[in-house]
Amino acid sequence: MAVVKVSGVVSKVFGSSSQGLALTEKFKAANGEEYSRQWSVWFAVAHGIPEGAEVTVFGQLSYKIEDYEDKQGKAGRKVKLDINNAQVDAKSVPTPTTDLPF
Repeated sequence: MAVVKVSGVVSKVFGSSSQGLALTEKFKAANGEEYSRQWSVWFAVAHGIPEGAEVTVFGQLSYKIEDYEDKQGKAGRKVKLDINNAQVDAKSVPTPTTDLPF
C-alpha cells in the first residue's frame, strides 16, 4: 500500500473518540491556479489536534470513487481520499494554546 505525506489545516475533528480529522490541503497547479483537496485522516488512537491547526501527517493511502448529487440535483462523481494508520510528523506538532502551570 502506498504511503502519503500531506500538509494542511484541520477543518474538522470527528469520530467517537476523536480518532479522525478532515485535513484541507492547498496547492498550486502547473497553470498557476490554486486548488484545495480534502483528506479524511484516521489515527489508531485519539490525536488531540484542534481544529484550525496546521499539521503534516503521513500514513497509508486509500481512495474510492463516490457518486453524489449536487444542490441542483445533478449527479456527479468524486474521489474520496483517506489516510489510514496516520501519524503526525514530529516537526509539525501544534503547541498547546492553554497556559501550563509551570
